[in-house]
Amino acid sequence: MADVDPDTLLEWLQMGQGDERDMQLIALEQLCMLLLMSDNVDRCFETCPPRTFLPALCKIFLDESAPDNVLEVTARAITYYLDVSAECTRRIVGVDGAIKALCNRLVVVELNNRTSRDLAEQCVKVLELICTRESGAVFEAGGLNCVLSFIRDSGHLVHKDTLHSAMAVVSRLCSKMEPQDSSLETCVESLSSLLKHEDHQVSDGALRCFASLADRFTRRGVDPAPLAKHGLTEELLSRMAAAGGTVSGPASSCKPGRTSTGAAPSAPDSKLSNQVSTIVSLLSTLCRGSPLVTHDLLRSALPDSMESALGGDERCVLDTMRLVDLLLVLLFEGRKALPKSTAGSTSRIPGLRRLDSSGERSHRQLIDCIRSKDTDALIDAIDTGAFEVNFMDDVGQTLLNWASAFGTQEMVEFLCERGADVNRGQRSSSLHYAACFGRPQVAKTLLRHGANPDLRDEDGKTPLDKARERGHSEVVAILQSPGDWMCPVNKGDDKKKKDVNKEEEEGSEPKGDPEMAPIYLKRLLPVFAQTFQQTMLPSIRKASLALIRKMVHYSSEVLLKEVCDSETGHNLPTVLVEITATVLDQEDDDDGHLLALQIIRDLVDKGGDVFLDQLARLGVINKVSTLAGPASDDENEDEAKPEKVERERVVQRGRSRALRVSGEDLTEPLHVLSLLQEEEVQEDAREIQQGKPYHWRDWSIIRGRDCLYIWSDAAALELSNGSNGWFRFILDGKLATMYSSGSPEGGSDSSESRSEFLEKLQRARSQVKPVTASQPILSSVGPTKLTVGNWSLTCLKDGEIAIHNSDGQQATILKEDLPGFVFESNRGTKHSFTAETSLGSEFVTGWTGKRGRKLKSKLEKTKQKVKSMARELYDDHFKAVESMPRGVVVTLRNISTQLESAWELHTNRQCIEGENTWRDLMKTALENLIVVLKDENTISPYEMCSSGLVQALFTVLNNSVELDLKHDCKPLMERINVFKAAFSENEDDESRPAVALIRKLIAVLESIERLPLHLYDTPGSSYNLQILTRRLRFRLERAPGETALIDRTGRMLKMEPLATVESLEQYLLKMVAKQWYDFERSSFVFVRKLREGQTFTFRHQHDFDENGIIYWVGTNAKTAYEWVNPAAYGLVVVTSSEGRNLPYGRLEDILSRDSSALNCHTNDDKNAWFAVDLGLWVIPSAYTLRHARGYGRSALRNWVFQVSKDGQNWTTLYTHVDDCSLNEPGSTATWPLDPSKEEKQGWRHIRIKQMGKNASGQTHYLSLSGLELYGTVTAVCEDQLGKAVKEAEANLRRQRRLFRSQVMKYIVPGARVVRGIDWKWRDQDGNPAGEGTVTGEAHNGKTRSVQRLSCGQTFPPASELLKLCLYFPEFEIQELRL
Repeated sequence: MADVDPDTLLEWLQMGQGDERDMQLIALEQLCMLLLMSDNVDRCFETCPPRTFLPALCKIFLDESAPDNVLEVTARAITYYLDVSAECTRRIVGVDGAIKALCNRLVVVELNNRTSRDLAEQCVKVLELICTRESGAVFEAGGLNCVLSFIRDSGHLVHKDTLHSAMAVVSRLCSKMEPQDSSLETCVESLSSLLKHEDHQVSDGALRCFASLADRFTRRGVDPAPLAKHGLTEELLSRMAAAGGTVSGPASSCKPGRTSTGAAPSAPDSKLSNQVSTIVSLLSTLCRGSPLVTHDLLRSALPDSMESALGGDERCVLDTMRLVDLLLVLLFEGRKALPKSTAGSTSRIPGLRRLDSSGERSHRQLIDCIRSKDTDALIDAIDTGAFEVNFMDDVGQTLLNWASAFGTQEMVEFLCERGADVNRGQRSSSLHYAACFGRPQVAKTLLRHGANPDLRDEDGKTPLDKARERGHSEVVAILQSPGDWMCPVNKGDDKKKKDVNKEEEEGSEPKGDPEMAPIYLKRLLPVFAQTFQQTMLPSIRKASLALIRKMVHYSSEVLLKEVCDSETGHNLPTVLVEITATVLDQEDDDDGHLLALQIIRDLVDKGGDVFLDQLARLGVINKVSTLAGPASDDENEDEAKPEKVERERVVQRGRSRALRVSGEDLTEPLHVLSLLQEEEVQEDAREIQQGKPYHWRDWSIIRGRDCLYIWSDAAALELSNGSNGWFRFILDGKLATMYSSGSPEGGSDSSESRSEFLEKLQRARSQVKPVTASQPILSSVGPTKLTVGNWSLTCLKDGEIAIHNSDGQQATILKEDLPGFVFESNRGTKHSFTAETSLGSEFVTGWTGKRGRKLKSKLEKTKQKVKSMARELYDDHFKAVESMPRGVVVTLRNISTQLESAWELHTNRQCIEGENTWRDLMKTALENLIVVLKDENTISPYEMCSSGLVQALFTVLNNSVELDLKHDCKPLMERINVFKAAFSENEDDESRPAVALIRKLIAVLESIERLPLHLYDTPGSSYNLQILTRRLRFRLERAPGETALIDRTGRMLKMEPLATVESLEQYLLKMVAKQWYDFERSSFVFVRKLREGQTFTFRHQHDFDENGIIYWVGTNAKTAYEWVNPAAYGLVVVTSSEGRNLPYGRLEDILSRDSSALNCHTNDDKNAWFAVDLGLWVIPSAYTLRHARGYGRSALRNWVFQVSKDGQNWTTLYTHVDDCSLNEPGSTATWPLDPSKEEKQGWRHIRIKQMGKNASGQTHYLSLSGLELYGTVTAVCEDQLGKAVKEAEANLRRQRRLFRSQVMKYIVPGARVVRGIDWKWRDQDGNPAGEGTVTGEAHNGKTRSVQRLSCGQTFPPASELLKLCLYFPEFEIQELRL
């Protein structure tokens, strides 16, 4: 092949008439072989350059008379070119009609003709590669409808990989479709049919295509109703229901390879659960853009689907709540409440603006201004008309995109107010950039100006997906409930309510959907109340509480009463009040407290006495009173405020060095002079020295060995002594370097650089003695200049200080009310750096007592708001209720008083007559208590505790008098006997007061002690994780000899779960005592039961349940407290085609039950297999497999399930051909088995054997990390476990010994050799196996000898040299020359 002349090859390619076709085909085959087998692509491209060969190949496709076999090889050659170079794509697109010709081949394909089908499949591969770089050219050539028709009509007859490639082409082309395209109707109809395709990758791809089309409609401001004409919404609702576990509709059909009775109806589909984000985004986009779709959707099975989806995983539930958040706005506020974006109504996006050199330079300068926070420059550029507000550069990014990522909050607000399109951007929207860079305030601004939170970027991801990937929790919380910022819930302003009522009375159009709003509220409010109570996940609780708050706010007094009186909401008042009580019990959750108080306020305003009674019963009134605090606090605070202001004013003035005590000063009020005497006034420092603390306002200052550090909660600055104007700073948790030009660089922002910054700061602070008081600097305006190295600090304006460098003209300005700093560059530009988040715990500790006043104001404001709202609620509603307690509370207090009186009489024994008095009094009190306990809902744990009943019972039934033991027990036993008699006399079949009392006492204990509320079993572990309701507090102590705490910022704190006595006992026993599997096999429970003649049948319920035979063996017939891998402890024996050692993983890993999947697979051997000797006689009925981790496309496709009695002769029970049930790593599937009815004993060996290529279509790796078997176990095998394996290994050892003793001496130069017993290289010596000739002498080494062989057999020219290995224990043939 290397001798072929490229010019001759090119000449042959251009032939195409008569006999010349044969020459053309030969040239194509030669070219393909050269491209495929060449080990130097660059040299190959020099020989056959794309600039000449690709046009020649494209012209073959343009030749209408070219036969299919020639075109197929041509397409293959084009594929080889495209695999290597992006330049090749442009050359193909440059040939007129080439792409059109490729697409047409999909239309005229003849599936009955093998060559025609191969040509179509190869054309799909070519189109897939072209679409990755030039999808627009394929779309213009009509490729979308061609590929869709091919999938719809021929998809079931082509290879799965081709089908998936075709779907990838469709996904890319749909992003080019415009709402007004004439082919839209056909495209939507085809995609709707593909949503029901049996191949899940095709159906998922169709769903993503609809999401892409919906984005196109949204960006153009066009109603997306045409997308829902062919059953899109019905399919989406069906998938949403299936994701949560309720299977219905077409999406519920069993996938190939799964048993119809497999999964339980309540088990959610994990694949569909991952799609819920796309489903919700698509439904949200349709609802936002189309009133018709919204109208129909609200009257469909949407509530059922949402309720089912709430049974899914955390991601599924949160995404469903996002949809509900939008629906509440549309139901109650209407479409007009959604903020309007300035999305253009033009048919297509205007072409990207190509700038000349000067324009491009000015654009780069403007982007630099945005990145360097120069707000004035951006405003000037827009105001002067130099740039349009929606200007888009040559890569499709708008000014708002740049500002959302790198600019200031003021920039974003300015552009939005000037009409910038918040949803514009070719790659991503502005909200994507804000989410990606973790900018919560920017995200709120964009949402308020109409940003669509469901738009997708070029990777098909929403802003919420981006925020989750990057771990920006604040942005995630905002995007989880975008309705809070798009359409804030009315906070209860009376004036607004009156205005709304007045408008409705005047006959204005009603807001929202008055018909469906009550229906949805009646349905969803109880559902989300139940969701809150059943989950322990904080994210779901927070989202549920926010939705409950909105629904309660939107409901009218009449509607709320109807909901409470309905069948589903009969217990709703109690549930809602319990939710508020749970939230108010959480410590340091001010946002949750605020939501709970808002819910309580709405419930009291609209529900009246019904909710007031429940609030009193469950102790919420007391909790609100605690939050409100003493009534006098607010008054004292208000009274003290003027004095505090006066104190600060006078003290500030007293700090000035110019202060002189003169006769004029004596005219100040006496209380002002006393203030000066109370607080010691420190003079400003005249210089900044090492080892001493300083401060200016809320900024702390310390001088290190070679740097000056200035920091607050907002920012931290490091000024190097020898700097010429640059300095480092930390803002919003990111480290950057500021240069004199005003352009910060963040390249040094890494964990190491940040740690080094903090370490140097900590070292400087550690030089300060703990008792040293901080000294102020530059407290007042004046000429004072403090110099440190090349830096000088001055105060020339009130409330700000300027930091200058002696080598430059730039200045850094700190302002009293600015959480950050302003930088004036040496060019005269101003750059504002304002913090959006606090720096964290490293900077909390400062010198002054007013630390954190700026960025903590939000938290303080929330706390104050909670306190004032609680005070308002208490004064307006609860004070009167608290003064008149419920009747049952009065009864309980009377009972408590009677019990304490009885105890006092009995203890004092004042007179003989009192003997019966205390007994009667106690009996009467207990009888009254029994009457109250008959209805468990009458009293709450809070009322039992607050009434004093628990303490009274404790006093009566516990002895607290310190007397002699003999005299001590008698009174106690007398009271106990009275207690027992009272409860036993009143016990009957219908009423058990003692049980009711115990339940109430346990409830009191839980409410007081805050015991664990839930217990989670973590997969793959032998202990339980207990989730507590209160946060844990730790005490940090320094070790002896240490001077400071070690900074562990950003490190992980490892916590061991709480352990029970039982779990500790089991763990210790496992460490010191023999386990059940350490004894003889005859002692195992499952062996004994089988020997007794019992048979056991195991039926499949869901994948890897606890009903399988492997699980039964690993738990010793379910008697052990935890499962062990049977293969790891010799309970069964696993073997493989690789012998004892696998390239990845261990043999026992194929029986693993770890849901995360292990990396376990064989070599690339087409005859690979795994086998298990069960040691039991089994008649199988089904089996389950789990795909391994590591190779994403190595899932099984062609294999057989076999059984054997002796491990030598195998019977096939199930043959899999192109079975796509297993896909992603960790995916599972179950298949039914139908053995012969005549088989009574069963089989002891099972085997999974590879029969063809795996999902990659190229390799034969057999990847498994889980196997479970179901069926009937008839008996236990009496002979040795693993007998067949041991016999095979012994036979192999005998053959090796025979080879060394009898054959080895004949391996000399010239001898002919063939494969040996340990050959591991498949058919690389030919098929059938080839013969070789020894050509060299043996070279003895320490462990083996090496021989060289040459083979005279004919092989393809490309395979001139293959390195092979013929392995024996002491012999290896390493190289084979062909």
